[in-house]
Amino acid sequence: MNIKNSGSTLVAVLIVTSIVTAGVGVAFLLTSQTARIADRSQDFAVVQAAAEGSIEYAFGVWKRRVAQKNGALTTQEVAIDTTALPEFPGATLVSLTLEAADEYGAPMSATTVPPTPAFVSVPNHTGWKGRKYNYVATATYAAAASLGGAGNVKYGVKRVFNYTEVPLFQSMFFYEHDFEMYGLAKTNVAGLVHTNGSAFVSNDLNNPVTFFNNVSYVGDWTTGSLPSATHPGFSADDLVTPYKIKTWGGFAEGRNNPVTFANSQSSQLAHVASLNPLGTDPKTLLDAPPTTVATMNAPSGQTLLPDGDSDGNPNNDSMHELVEPPVSGYDDPPEIARRRLYNKAGIVVEVNGSGVTVTAQNGTALTGSQIASIKAAVSTSSIFDKRQSSQVRVSSLDIGAVRPTLDALAGFNGVLYIHDTTAAKISTTSTVVTGNVTTAVITETPIPSAIRLVNGGVLPASGLTVASQNGIYIQGDYNTGATSSADALISVPSNSISNTSNDQRPTAGEYTRKPAAVIADAVMILSNSWSDANSSASVGTRIAGNTTVNTAIIAGLMPSGYRPASGDQYGYSGGAGNYPRFLETWSGRTFTYFGSMVELFASKSFAGKWALDDIYRPPVRCFNYDTKFDKVSPPGSVDAVAFNRGSWTRF
Repeated sequence: MNIKNSGSTLVAVLIVTSIVTAGVGVAFLLTSQTARIADRSQDFAVVQAAAEGSIEYAFGVWKRRVAQKNGALTTQEVAIDTTALPEFPGATLVSLTLEAADEYGAPMSATTVPPTPAFVSVPNHTGWKGRKYNYVATATYAAAASLGGAGNVKYGVKRVFNYTEVPLFQSMFFYEHDFEMYGLAKTNVAGLVHTNGSAFVSNDLNNPVTFFNNVSYVGDWTTGSLPSATHPGFSADDLVTPYKIKTWGGFAEGRNNPVTFANSQSSQLAHVASLNPLGTDPKTLLDAPPTTVATMNAPSGQTLLPDGDSDGNPNNDSMHELVEPPVSGYDDPPEIARRRLYNKAGIVVEVNGSGVTVTAQNGTALTGSQIASIKAAVSTSSIFDKRQSSQVRVSSLDIGAVRPTLDALAGFNGVLYIHDTTAAKISTTSTVVTGNVTTAVITETPIPSAIRLVNGGVLPASGLTVASQNGIYIQGDYNTGATSSADALISVPSNSISNTSNDQRPTAGEYTRKPAAVIADAVMILSNSWSDANSSASVGTRIAGNTTVNTAIIAGLMPSGYRPASGDQYGYSGGAGNYPRFLETWSGRTFTYFGSMVELFASKSFAGKWALDDIYRPPVRCFNYDTKFDKVSPPGSVDAVAFNRGSWTRF
């Protein structure tokens, strides 16, 4: 044996062994590091998902609370109950906070004060403004276990939520359902227009309809073409050449032309997301309608039928709830309860039979003499309403008589709710002859009750909103400074015969229009020349006088296509031009309007269909958006809500 060679071989084996051992060690280290990296990456993904998931949970809780309160929340009011958080396996909650924030998104130090809003443009709704409130949510999670020890992998994330209160009274027209404007006389629409449904617009070549501001829609936009046979009010038989529509009165040959945009359609017209007056998607809150009755084809899936009650709760049937008192003994969803005008009002007046009850609420203080003066301003009579084809019991509120009392009230918020709950009926007598016996038969037929606003030329200094579950008639000039109908025809420039160009001032002397709204089942206009004695006479004898009304309106309509009571087809609604209803011959007379018209529901008690017939003859319509609403909304204003999630920020 060669000892020298044997030693060399041993050394070589030792060297190889060392190299292999080192390689195995390196491989083990690399494998361990790769595993550790993979585990940490997996842990990171778990805690990231948990943190971002808890932020989404906080957003849902916050959004629901905002909708329920209908107002800004404090940090205390938005505090998250972490015990109710969903579980995120593999992740441990370190902290989750939700705080009111300033206009820059920084948490506020005060926990009992709501954030101060910033006046901003509403994203994706050009021309619309709103009050934006910020809230900041932060979440931190740690990995429940990792190779490096529990809690070594953490992830923190922050997101700013905000919601914007969007006053509906900043538009000429806001429609929850389909917006229709067909075949009017020459009409200029100044002010924003929005519909949460579809828009169907057209005009006469000789009488163009022109939009001067932005128009937005959620469903479809149709102009200058015949409506679809699937649109309510039409059947295939109605779509005949040469474009004469039997079902829709007023839509005739030559009136299916595109409307005009003062700038351009591309710059003024936009397809947008909905603006929700209830603070949430109405189909998630309102009762589903009966499936056996025809419904409006609205993109929201919501029906216009006001009385579809499939769940047995009368307090969540439609947006008509906003003008109704709640029915006691049933759940009243907070999103609706906080928006009811009955609940918002500082004064509630109830007329029942010959009695009048006056109640103060929401901080209003009333003395006995003040209650007596309000009662004395209410009187009851009846008129014949040609559109209803029936007598109507009318409770008139003399605004001029009650105004000094309202001006003197302590704590009055400017919202007066008045309704007539009388089960009004009209009796008719007929005779029945049986053999030689003649018997008198008395039949009692229910009739609608309504409120009438009279002598309303001058409103309380801080403004006034009058709301009712009944229909409301506005008789004569309203909020113009005129002290009587006779004075209105003389002292208010817009009532002059030369106002067909819509360029005359709508107030008398130095009077300043007050922030005002009229909110009801339906709103009817009675001119300065209206006579109760003539109410049942033929349309040719009910001659209107020029009239000016300066107020926002929320009211119901009769949608195209059916009657809520029976589902019978009847045709056109009358469109936006006839949203305030008329009962006189206005031919050559002018109705001047400054305000904002908002449609949210179908009328219940005033369900007469639109038609000319013996009902009315159209006025020269001078419709104007009241730009004063850009800064000051009427008392009790109804707002839509737009929610927004800000971008993620990791920390």
